[in-house]
Amino acid sequence: MKTILFPTDLFDQSSTTLSYLHLMARVWQARVILLHVYQPVIADTSLPTFADPGMGSLATLDLETISQKHLNTLVEKFRSEGLDVVGEWRVGDVEDSIIDAAREFSPDILITQRSAVATFFDRLVGSAADDVARQAPCPVLFIPDDETEAGRPSVAFRSVAYVLQPTITQSMVTEQTSAIIDAFDAHLTVITPEQIEENKPDLFIIQRRETGFLGGLMGTDPTEKLLSSSQVPVLVYHAAE
Repeated sequence: MKTILFPTDLFDQSSTTLSYLHLMARVWQARVILLHVYQPVIADTSLPTFADPGMGSLATLDLETISQKHLNTLVEKFRSEGLDVVGEWRVGDVEDSIIDAAREFSPDILITQRSAVATFFDRLVGSAADDVARQAPCPVLFIPDDETEAGRPSVAFRSVAYVLQPTITQSMVTEQTSAIIDAFDAHLTVITPEQIEENKPDLFIIQRRETGFLGGLMGTDPTEKLLSSSQVPVLVYHAAE
């Protein structure tokens, strides 16, 4: 693992998410691309203008400058903590910009945080993180939202559970687990989707298999099941296009 892509504003990053980022970057001695996507403010033309029309443009420029400074501050903070970090500031749609950055930099992994999917409406509309994961050309590590989780375990990868599905070969299992197993000297267990709930590893690894609209909606997709209920990180691989 040489490169980690870490979007900063996909969600508010928890302390645990940052701890996993630090852990993986240090163990792999990887470079972190800290991506900040600024979405331009679109003025509401239906509202009356009481000042110079040019003020809106100036305000937008000020916000862009603040955004860039914020990114630079984060980069310096991470560097002071011993990480090899470069900042990448972009303007545009958040999801599209993250996917474009993943295609451009070809990171070994993209790390993001995701809140639990708890309602029918959430399953119907999905989430920004899931949309990115479906299109990103690299594995995506989802860190669960832990802000309300009591007694959370320490950040570590001592045990890994690989969820075996049809068409998955032994070589695929080895390829998708070796970086974690070798770097962290972790214990690997291969399980079926039906065994997910009875296993409590430090990390789940799964190959995404598209099950269609109804599969995700009804909760029969094992990847969606993990992303909605797992209290530990989930590393999602994608079928080669």
